[in-house]
Amino acid sequence: MSEILLAGASGLIGSNLIKKFKQRNYKIVLLSTQKNKCDGIETLFWDPENGVFPDIDLNRFSACYNFCGAGIFDKNFTTERKLILTKSRIEPIEFLQENFKKQGVVIPYFISASASGYYPNICLNELKEDSTVGKGFISELVNTWEQAANNFKPQAENIAIVRIGIVLAKQGGFLEKLAAPMKFFAGAIPGSGKQICSWVHIDDLCELFIFLFENKIAGTFNGVAPKPESIANISHQVAQCIHRPILLPNIPVFMLRLIFGKERHELLLCDQNISSEKIEKLGFKFTYTNSEAAVKNLLQHG
Repeated sequence: MSEILLAGASGLIGSNLIKKFKQRNYKIVLLSTQKNKCDGIETLFWDPENGVFPDIDLNRFSACYNFCGAGIFDKNFTTERKLILTKSRIEPIEFLQENFKKQGVVIPYFISASASGYYPNICLNELKEDSTVGKGFISELVNTWEQAANNFKPQAENIAIVRIGIVLAKQGGFLEKLAAPMKFFAGAIPGSGKQICSWVHIDDLCELFIFLFENKIAGTFNGVAPKPESIANISHQVAQCIHRPILLPNIPVFMLRLIFGKERHELLLCDQNISSEKIEKLGFKFTYTNSEAAVKNLLQHG
């Protein structure tokens, strides 16, 4: 039985991925910075910032997954916050590598999360894995994040990176933020609403992460569904599912900038048509290929 090491798996993606691994009877060990949640068996305490690593034989593991990183949209992009966003992504990868090196272990697979923020915020062309990196803080952050993951190479036989799009899930993430004001008849579409959203259902994303390991695939891949959709259409699909009209006018760009600041507001206006062709050509099949089906599954049955 394969044993999997997961770092930073307490968030939306990691917690759902754990469930799927357990359904497949994989043995899992989690690395957590939250000491009160560590049982010393399945969840072990670590603290990359202060050099604390558990006493564990890293030879046990067939793969190591990395989801470490502070939430990008959680707080304003102050100088201090930008440093936190960067350190929280780079330090854990380097600390993991350091500990694998100490034990002389080369793990078969190192699989790391990344983000669609790698690409330009606004791009008229279809974006593929070999497309040019964007400009600005977010693109620079993601590019640095990926470089750190790729630098793990001496301690990993194979490295896979997934550039995650907008994740649709029952609880937490994009859908929850979109639906919450709608429930109180205060829903509104940001900007023109025409901007293209490259989304993915949480189940498909987790299956993609497992697919890479089980099929021994390395490389960089877009974690998005085959059919991107406009933010306006997704908003109306959500409104229909929760039986609420969108009564308010679209939120103008200047208002978004006032509320969220120069750099954060740009994330709400991303216009990215990101391709899933590369992973599909390798045999991965998405269950949810259009946003309407994904939204219905999550909101009507969730």
